[in-house]
Amino acid sequence: MRIFSKAVHMKIDRIFVYGSLMKDYRFYKQYLEGKISNISYGKTHGTLYHLPEGYPALVDGDGTVQGEIMEPVDGLLLADLDKFEGYTGTADNNLYIREKRTVLREDGKQQECWVYIYANKKYAEEKGISVSDGNWRRFISR
Repeated sequence: MRIFSKAVHMKIDRIFVYGSLMKDYRFYKQYLEGKISNISYGKTHGTLYHLPEGYPALVDGDGTVQGEIMEPVDGLLLADLDKFEGYTGTADNNLYIREKRTVLREDGKQQECWVYIYANKKYAEEKGISVSDGNWRRFISR
């Protein structure tokens, strides 16, 4: 009999958001309000840019990106968010790519979350404005 650790079968039912899906921002009400029951602050690794189109892009990097952990997220909600973020899962022309990332919560606990990573790092670096502290909420309210 083979025993698997709980982590192997753990279903991720939370998403880390760092832009217009955060509470009180443009798309929170449309996509998340009334569908989630918990919001907590967190941060993950990466570099954040504000794109000319008016939204943020998280790309791989050495910095820290701050945002909110939304939970629970079921399969239907995740499918809606995938469409919103331009992620099809298989195409090479994804706007964002959804991947599992470790997010550090305010209480010091680490959680695995779905995170949308901007697919075109070169575009973000060349055309975007660096959000050096990784906090889009603070950047956008200046």
